[in-house]
Formats: sequence, C-alpha cells, structure tokens
Amino acid sequence: MSSVTPQRRHRDDEDVDGLDNASVDGDGSVASSQARKRTRLDEDLEQEELVSDGADGPILPDNYRRSPKGKGRATDTVTPGKHQPGSIVRVKLTDFVTYSSAEFHPGPNLNMIIGPNGTGKSTLVCAICIGLGFKPEHLGRAKQLNEFVKNGTKRAEIEIELAANPDKHDRSPVVTTKITRTDKSATHTVNGRTVTKKELEKLMRSFSIQIDNLCQFLPQDRVVEFAAMNPVAMLAETQRAAAPEQVVQWHEQLKTMSKEQKAKQKEQQNVAETLKSAEKRHESQQGDVQRIRERQEAQKQVQMLEKLRPVPEYMVAIRAHAAAKEREKAAKKEKVQLERQLEPNLQAENDKAAYLQAVENAAAGTERLEKCSEAHAEQQRKDYEKKKSDVDKKVAEIASEKESVKKVRQSIPQLQQDVRRYQNAMANPPAEVDIAALNADIQDKQRMVRSLNEKIDEIKTEMGSLTQQKKQQEDIKKRAETQREYSHTQAGQQANKLRHASADAAKAWEWVQNNRDKFESDIFGPPIVECSLKNSRHAAAVESVILQNELIAFTVTSSEDFRTLTDQLRHEMGLSAINIRNVTQGLDHYKRPCDDNQLRTLGLEAWVIDLIDGPEPVLAMLCDNRNAHATAFTSRELSPQQVETLTRESSAITSWVTPTDTWQTTRRREYNAASTRSNPLRPAKYWTDAPAALNADAELDGRIAEVDRVIDELEQRWQVVRNEYKEVAAQKQTFEEEERAIRDEKKRAQNAKKAFDGLGPKLRHERQKLADAREMIHTSRDRENELIGAVDKLTLEKAQKSLDYANAIQVVQDLHNKWLVARMTQIEAESDLVQLKERTRQEKEMIAARAEEVARLAEERIRLLRIGKEWQEKCRKLQDDEGFDEGSELNALYHKVHEESWEPAKLQTEIDSAQARLDMTGVAGGEHTIREFEERAKKIEKSREKLTAIEEELAALESKIAEIRSQWEPELDSIIARISDAFAENFSQIQCAGEVAVHKDEDFEQWAIQIKVKFREHEPLTILDSHRQSGGERAVSTIFYLMALQSMARAPFRVVDEINQGMDPRNERLVHSRMVDIACGEESASQYFLITPKLLNGLKYHERMRVHCIASGENLPSDYKELDFRNLAARALAVKGRG
Repeated sequence: MSSVTPQRRHRDDEDVDGLDNASVDGDGSVASSQARKRTRLDEDLEQEELVSDGADGPILPDNYRRSPKGKGRATDTVTPGKHQPGSIVRVKLTDFVTYSSAEFHPGPNLNMIIGPNGTGKSTLVCAICIGLGFKPEHLGRAKQLNEFVKNGTKRAEIEIELAANPDKHDRSPVVTTKITRTDKSATHTVNGRTVTKKELEKLMRSFSIQIDNLCQFLPQDRVVEFAAMNPVAMLAETQRAAAPEQVVQWHEQLKTMSKEQKAKQKEQQNVAETLKSAEKRHESQQGDVQRIRERQEAQKQVQMLEKLRPVPEYMVAIRAHAAAKEREKAAKKEKVQLERQLEPNLQAENDKAAYLQAVENAAAGTERLEKCSEAHAEQQRKDYEKKKSDVDKKVAEIASEKESVKKVRQSIPQLQQDVRRYQNAMANPPAEVDIAALNADIQDKQRMVRSLNEKIDEIKTEMGSLTQQKKQQEDIKKRAETQREYSHTQAGQQANKLRHASADAAKAWEWVQNNRDKFESDIFGPPIVECSLKNSRHAAAVESVILQNELIAFTVTSSEDFRTLTDQLRHEMGLSAINIRNVTQGLDHYKRPCDDNQLRTLGLEAWVIDLIDGPEPVLAMLCDNRNAHATAFTSRELSPQQVETLTRESSAITSWVTPTDTWQTTRRREYNAASTRSNPLRPAKYWTDAPAALNADAELDGRIAEVDRVIDELEQRWQVVRNEYKEVAAQKQTFEEEERAIRDEKKRAQNAKKAFDGLGPKLRHERQKLADAREMIHTSRDRENELIGAVDKLTLEKAQKSLDYANAIQVVQDLHNKWLVARMTQIEAESDLVQLKERTRQEKEMIAARAEEVARLAEERIRLLRIGKEWQEKCRKLQDDEGFDEGSELNALYHKVHEESWEPAKLQTEIDSAQARLDMTGVAGGEHTIREFEERAKKIEKSREKLTAIEEELAALESKIAEIRSQWEPELDSIIARISDAFAENFSQIQCAGEVAVHKDEDFEQWAIQIKVKFREHEPLTILDSHRQSGGERAVSTIFYLMALQSMARAPFRVVDEINQGMDPRNERLVHSRMVDIACGEESASQYFLITPKLLNGLKYHERMRVHCIASGENLPSDYKELDFRNLAARALAVKGRG
C-alpha cells in the first residue's frame, strides 16, 4: 500500500524514503519517521520531472502538480503545517480487520483517504476509534472487539501516535491497543506503560478527543444517523465540539436546575392547594367542634354514672345477703325442734324394719340351700341318663360287628378274582416303543415349521411394503390429478405463472396459505395471484409500470407480521428471492395528480391503478412502490402536441403509458431543466390469457401414466408374492399335521407303559385286602364277647345312679318346706312395718319440708353472696380506674352515692336525666372530629412554613438560573451565530442558502439546534431532517455543518467517512472545494480525515492536503517500491517528457 502527495515540490527540497506505507505531504517533508537516506533513482526522476514541464501536454492534470502551470511555487507561499496537540501523527496496524501490516502518516490538515471499495479505508476509521479506547458501538458496525481481529490470526494490534502538548508532555503519547480473538476486551498501553480504561479516557479528555460525538467522528455507517439526529442532541453535540467546557457545564447546570425548578414549582402548587383546602375545612368545623366539646362533657357525666352502677348494686347485695342469712338460721332452728318432738314414733318404725330385715335374710338363706339341692338332684339325673346312653351304644356296637363280618365274608370271592386278573395282566407286558426316535421326528417337523414361519414373515413384510408403495403412488397420482384440475382454473394458471416468475415466491405463497393463523392481520400474496386486470388487453401497459419485483411481492399491514414473515421466509426457509412490503397507508391516501376531466383533456384515459382489480392493501402497495396512482394510461397513440403538453413544467403528470411506449419526465427545477425518455412497450408475460406453460398438462399426464405403470407392476408383484404365501402356508399346515400324529403315537405308547408299570402295586393292594378280610373273620368272636362284658358292667352302674337321684329329690323336698315357714314369718313382719310407716308418714313429710326450706334458704344465701362478691369486684376495679384519683370528679361522685346510699333506681334516674341532656346536643363526630381538628391545625402551620421555605428556595433557584443563563445564552448565541455565518457562507458557494439557529424553549432540556436549508431558488428555507431532503442534499448539509464547526473546533481532529455518497457530481465538486478551502486555510487548526471511495476529475487540491491512496490485497508486491504511486507518477511524467 502506498500514499502520494497530489502537489509537486522543488527538487532541492525533495527527500524520499524507501519505507512501506510512506505518506508525503505537500511541502515536501516525509511523514515516515524511518526515512534516513536518499536514493539515486529519486534524483534521476526529479531531473526527468523538470524535463516533463516543457512537453506538449501533461499526463497528469495541471492541478495535480506541485506548482500548476502559470502559478508560483507552493514553497514560496505556504508555510509547512504543524500537528496540533492531540492530532494523529501516525497509525500502525497489525492483523487488524483487512490489514496484515500497514502504517499511516496523516498530515496536520486535510487528509483525503481514497481507494476502491473493500481496500480498507473504513478500517482506518475503526482503528482510530478502537485504538483510542472508545467502544465499537460508535462505528455502527461490529459490537465485539474480537470481530476486528483479522481472519486466521490470533491477535490484532493498533498503535497510534498523538501530537504532544508541550505544556503537559515531554514526548508524543503513543497509544497501543492489543485485541485477542479469544477475549472480548482490549489492553491499552501509553508509551509502553499499561493503563486502565479510565486513565486512557482521562488522556483523551485532556486532548478534547470526542469519538462519541458525531460532530467530530462520523463513520460511514452513522452518516444517516447524524442526518436524523434529534435537534436537542445536535445542540448538545455541537456544544461539546465547538464550545468551551464551561459552556457545556453551564447548559448541564441549567438543565439540572430547570428540572429542580419544575419539581419545586409543582411542589409549591401542591402545598398551596393542600393548605387552602385544609384552611377552608378548618374554618367550617370550628362551630361543630365547640358543640362537640359540650357534648363530650355530657357524655363524661353519663360515663361516670355508668361506671358507678356497681356501688348501689353492691350495697343492695350486702343488705339482701344479711337478710337471707337470718332466714336460713331461723329455718334450721325450727327443723331441729320438730325432729326432737317426733323421735319416739320414728324409733319404733326403725326397730320393726330391723326385725323384717333379719327374717328376710333367713328366708333368703333357706332359698339358696334349696336351689343348691335342686342343682345336685339335676346332676344325678344327668349321670343316670348318660349311663343309660352308654349301655345303648354298646348294644349297637355288637349288632354292627355282626353286620361287618357278614359283609366281609361276602367280599372275599371278588377279591380273589381281582388278584387273578392282575396276575394275568402282568404276564402279558406291552410292546417296546422308541420314544427318542419319535422326539427326533417331532423336532424335525418343528424346524421345518419355523423355517416356513420365517419365510411367511418375509413374504408378509414384502406384501406390506408393496401395499404401502402402492398407496404412495396412488397419493402421488391423486395430487397430480388435483394439480391438473387446479391448473385449468384461473387461480391455478396465475399460481403457475408465479412459479415461473419466482420459485421462491411460489414456495412462500404456499406456506402463507397453510399458516395464516400465525399472523395477527391478513397476509396478501403477490399481485400475480391476488390481482386481475379489468381488461386483459391492457396487460402490457400495466406490466411495464409494475415490474417483476412488485409482481412477486407479499403485502403485510403490521410491523409484527412483517418481522414474522421475514424471519420465516428468509431465516427459517432460506428463501432469498423474496420481497415483502409493509403497507401503513390506505388506498385513499394516494391522490391522483389531477382530476379525470383534466386527464382526458391531455388525451389520457385512466390511471394505471384503475386498470387493476385486487385487495386494497395490495393496490396501496403498488401505489407506494410503483406510483401506479400517478401513472396515466391511454389506449390510443398521443400526438406530438399532446406529448409536448405533458412534458411541460406546468404539467402535473410525469409518467404515462401508450399502446407502444412508456414515457417518463424528470424535472430539475434547481437547474431549470427537464428530460423525457421513452421505452418501447414489452409484451405481457403474466396477466395474459395464455397458459403459463404449454406442456404443463402433458407433464402431469406423463407423471400420472408413469404412476399407473408403477402401480400395475406393484400389483403384479403383490399377486406373485400372495401365491408364494399360499404355497408356503400349505406346506406349513402339512408339517404341523404330521407333528400332531407323531405326538399322538408317542402319547399312546407312554400311557400303555404307565398302565403296565402300575399293575404290581395294584396286585399287592388286592392281596392285602384279601388277607385283612380273612383276619377280621377270625377275630370277630373275641370282639363280640368283649362288648357283651362291657354292657353288663354299665347296667350295674346305671342302677346305682337311679338310687342317688331318688335321695337327692328327698333333700330338695325338706328344704322347700323350711323355706315356706320362713316366708310366712317375713310376710307377717312386712305387714307390721307397713302399718307403722303409715302412722309416721305425715310426720316425715313435715320434717322433709323443713329440710327443703333450709336447703333453699342456704342456696339463696350463697347466690346473694356470689352476687355481692361480683359487685364488690366491680367496685374494686372502679377504685383502680385512672380517673378515680383523690379529688377527681368520679371520686367525689362515688362518695356522694355511697354516703347517700343511692338505690339502683335513683342511679338509673340520674343516668336517664344526663342522657337526655346528651341527646339534646345532637352533634356527631365526637373525639375523632376534635382530634382531626387539632391535627389539621398542626398540619396547616407546617404547610405554611413549608410553603415559605419553597418560595425562598424558588427565588434562590430562579436567581441562580438567571445568573448562569446570562453567561451561557450570550456565549451560545455567539457560537451559533458564527456557525450559522460559516454554514451560510458554505451554502452560498453552491448557490443555495442555509442558516443555523437555536430553538429556545422554556425548558432548557428542549433547547435545540435548528438547521434550515434551501436548495432551490423559489422555495423557502426548510428545517433539515431525514424526510424533507434527499439523501444527497442531507449529505451536503451534513458536511457543510461539520465544516462550519471547523474554525471553532475544540477537537484536535475530525473524521468523515463517505459523506459524499448520494451527491451529484456538481455538488460533490463544490462541497469538496469548500472543504479544501476551510480545512487547509490559515485559520484552520484542526486535523481532518475525509474518506471516499470515488474521486472525480477536476477536483481542487491544496498544498496543505495529504492524499492517501490505499491499495491492498493478496496480490500486492512485498516491496512497496514496486507499487509506489509517487514514483509511478514521476516516471509517467518523465516518459511523457522524453516523447
């Protein structure tokens, strides 16, 4: 990469180094610090250069030479520039973005960085921002630092040398920034010493370097942002860039104090309103409060009387308890006297009762003995019955024994016959069978069946696969038939045309139709499918206005649907040839340039939008993007006079379509010029009656025929496999039947052997039964004799039990007779006692009545004692009351009630009287109202004090604001006036107008810069924004504003990247010339960087400029001398001189 100066210099002052990336300034000094030697080659070139001055014509433009012809030498009139403190002296990059290694030596004034797109011009801007410790966000590009490391390398390094301030630095600060790919942060050093972020920021502030200020640092990706900057923010950035630090601080102080003033004023208003409301409420409640206090006195009297209720009640309770106690004592005395009087009669009754009790005890004892005897007799009877039952059982056993012997004698012949049968069977064993051979045969059959099962499974699998393939082919056939039917419809034909126009758009339209539920509003497809023409003869005219990009564009009506559809089509589905338009205005928003009558007067019939039928949002999209509402149409050719009328400046119509051509008129009022062009009308491709593809049906028919062929093949194969299945299944059945026959044969042989093996045990069992029968017959006589002896013994025992039972019955009869005698005596004693009780019953009732009376009086005494204690406790609590102190009203009233012995009725009368007086006051609210009244009085006093304090604070604040504003506003007006003068001067150089003013609002935060511009002669000055002016006009305004700041700049350097994008050549030359004049003037003290990818011929240059021509790429020579632009230019001049 090489840099050359655009101006020639005198040979005697020339000194050329041989280093890479050398930048040479206009006065002949070499910017590279490594230059040490001259080369003979350069001296020869300089001699040749002198010869070239006398040649017929220069190779390079005259204004590119050091001293243009006819003018004095640069060194005679221009003093070499000097870098101001904080300006950039050198920038060295290693493995940064696109550069492996590069070094820049900027001049102290205007530095023009030129080179083709992609060579790395903006990389220098990135390096300045990041290398001086500022964030990459200020670039509007990558957000992470490690993204600036060159691909394939691990670390990037930026080294920037700044011009030193002699008063503060003994040498130039060299800031080195290192970025590693694995880390998202950077490390910084200054002159080799590692510094923190804050230390580096402090160093930048000391030089007034403001990379974060778009007025100083305007990278390529933030040019639009600068043009659209909020005027309030523009004022803040302008002050930072052009005003002293004190002015910025004053503005910040005013904004802070303005906020505080607003808050205080609002607080003052709130406090005043609250105070006024409270005072009004306070005055209205004074009368009520007085009446409430009188009512409270009455309430207090009622409350004290209510508290004293226990006192008379307690005194009444004491008297009642004493009376009850006397009545109980008298009743007890009467009861004792009555009991003494009736005692002899009661004693006789008691003696008779004791005699009766003794007789009853004797009778009961006799009765118990009788019952015991009855139980003993019953037991003797049961013993007799048991012996009788035992005798009967033994007799039955004798009969049973005889019957058993008889049956055994009869079974002996059958047993003998069974023994002989088993003996004969054992003499004839069954034939031997080979079980192992049968098992082997069974296993062979099983193996054959398993093999056939596996084959059957394979056949079934193939049949299932064939069935599935057939179904798939039938589905394909069905879809193809549906598609063929759909292609014959109007919608189908348009869909086919969309598919031929854009396969991506067709896929997108199919997805939209199936996913409409994912959107909040309607999504409209491309006009090809959504719209139709009212007359197909106008298709060519319409398609000439609405180009393919709009014909395949989708229309949405909300930003959220726009994001959703964009994410789905571009990111999820990866479709690239997709256009999406967001329509925010209705169709009625797009007004026709003139009415229909005027249109017909000009020979035109309608507007292009009127030739189309379709949804309103789609039609609005066509108006917004293709001006279909402003493009006229006629089905007849226009005469030359009509065309001339349409092209005049007064015509409101700028485009129209005829049967053969499309016409477009472009007017430039600032140049008082107009141009008209026409293009032949192309045949319609989409809105025609012709089908989208002639062979579409043939292709579908061929696809259906191919599917039918495949289905036939699948059915034939399925039938073959089916027959094979039947054959294998039949073989399997045969083997299974043979296996069952062998298993039956094996079972029969095993059963015969099992039966023969069981004959031996059966024979032994029958022989044992025969021997047991003979043994039983032999021993039967002995058992019979034994049973007869047992019967005789039991008969004797039964007779004894009969005698015992008769004796027990006799004892029972004797005891019963004794009980009858005792019972008769008891009855006589009971009769006597009843007679005595009848005689003493009235006397007992008299004593019981007296006892009840005594008990009742005792309960009454206890009840009254409990009541008295309850009233006593209440009186004690009354004395513990806080208001019962000596000398209190309650204490005095208590003594009065006690001393005068008030009855409860008298106390109630006093309470009713006080309550009546209370009811007469009739004022509600009570204690709450008085408490509220008193608290409000305190709050009113505090509010008055607070209001006074706020008013004093506001007065002090307003005085401070006025003091600071009196200093800040004149200073700001002076700065803006100078900027406006410079801004207007810049615009006057291109025959336009501009001014800069300050919008002064009551709120200091809303003070703003107002930039007004005028680019056309007959229009007024209008505010610069991102809507009124074109991109080129905004670019001109932006650079002129930045240039207007140049003479007042506090910043040591400025950067503007590709500001000339969008300018026409004329404005670009004028802007460039003005920039050169300002940046290279004597009064300019700031360094300037202008980055541009294009370079017009005939531009103005200055000796203070330094032009950096950037060439980079993989194919550049390793030695910069092979591609040194300066040497190449000098050689070109030398060659031209020889010729």
